Amino acid sequence: MEAAEVTEAAFWSGRMSRVITPPRLEEAGADLQRLLPDEGTVVFASSGSAGPPKWISLRREALLVSAEAVNRHLEVMSGDRWMLALPLFHVGGFGVAARAYAGGCALRRLAGRWNAMRFVEELDESDATLTSLVPTQVLDLVACKLRPPEALRAVVVGGARLDDLAGQAARDLGWPVLQSYGLTEAASQVATGRVQNLASEFRSAPLPFLPIWEHRVGNAGCLELRGEALFDAYLRVEDNRLVVEQPFDGEGWFATGDVVELSPEGVTAVGRADRQVKVLGEAVDVQFMEEELRGQLLPESGVHILTIEDARRGWRLIPVIEQGGPEAEDVIGLFNQRLPGFARLEPPRYVGALPRTPLGKIDVAALREEFGLPER
Repeated sequence: MEAAEVTEAAFWSGRMSRVITPPRLEEAGADLQRLLPDEGTVVFASSGSAGPPKWISLRREALLVSAEAVNRHLEVMSGDRWMLALPLFHVGGFGVAARAYAGGCALRRLAGRWNAMRFVEELDESDATLTSLVPTQVLDLVACKLRPPEALRAVVVGGARLDDLAGQAARDLGWPVLQSYGLTEAASQVATGRVQNLASEFRSAPLPFLPIWEHRVGNAGCLELRGEALFDAYLRVEDNRLVVEQPFDGEGWFATGDVVELSPEGVTAVGRADRQVKVLGEAVDVQFMEEELRGQLLPESGVHILTIEDARRGWRLIPVIEQGGPEAEDVIGLFNQRLPGFARLEPPRYVGALPRTPLGKIDVAALREEFGLPER
């Protein structure tokens, strides 16, 4: 799919359903497309990085509601120009094209694979004023000490949290980065930093909600959402038939898997509920441990803690270290000394580079496969 196609009126007015498929799921996407009714929906594979894909069905109208809300939040005018540097098969990239269509803005797609230097050159050539990136791309810009063209006025960062220090380093170079929080089920953004705060210190949270969302915290501490930009259903194909799941309560609320804290300033994403496990009956927040360990390793060492089911303990915790060595074992030994016995990590495993999805998230399924470990 080309960016120009997604900004044409015919695409948004057509009633044919469309599956937006990452390359690794082309066959699964073709099977799904064959079974879909023509109801004017766009279907994405989940951006999750573990397990089999989960297809998410969104009405075109929902995508436009989201696009128009983001445009209002960013104060987009028809004279703005969007640069698309994310894949269209992800709702973050698709959302950029939808915003360009909804705002009557020009859109340019970054050619080829991501390259920080070429990205800046194309921003300059196109006089782009707006773009959206993931944290990995921002880190590349900072590492290369690249500065943005003067025309650029906002960079929405999504897909994951941008570290506050890295975000401030980007702003110090002139990059107008704004953290966002969103999910495919919400057609992209749920909460985003304000352009009025770009002159202030960068903060990844809390983030103000877009006004299209009703929100609350459920019993498990997870964010629940209701609004016109919400998805319709999860889809899967079983035995050559389409299975539809609508995970909403009787009042239309959807419970996300994100544990959050709410304040008058907005939402702070604390972690994923599915990254909290019980070991010997005690709760362990794997994501928190991962962040603590990452801060103690060498700067170039990435880390991911794999959780493996265990009949006796409940779960085993295996750290995988990127570009690690004996010093990483020493760090983990000291790290374990500070932890209660049930939460201690097993000996680390090493990779030259953690496998990642096109959006820079760790590809947990590929990592498990590399070590011959079962899917969670």
